[in-house]
Amino acid sequence: MLPRLAVSPVVHGLVWQPWDDVYIVYQPSSTETHVFNETTALILKCLEQGPLAIEGIKDWAEAALGVAHGELATADFAFATARLQELGLIECLDETAAPE
Repeated sequence: MLPRLAVSPVVHGLVWQPWDDVYIVYQPSSTETHVFNETTALILKCLEQGPLAIEGIKDWAEAALGVAHGELATADFAFATARLQELGLIECLDETAAPE
């Protein structure tokens, strides 16, 4: 069974500002400002709709980016999800199968 990811409660207070081809995101709960590329922003936006298996998130992000299934590099996707977890913005609902 694939692990499912979900947003943490702090996501609902984020302040988003598009800037060129990135997003500047202010997190009031930590007073930190983050810079997300489109892929990272889409992953977070996808999970705001509810928990989803990793493969489903990747499929959704590929569709939103307008690329064919499998064209979003697995390494890029894994890096983005790992970074969002490090920032405490998303969490794995199955801790025994956290993404690498």
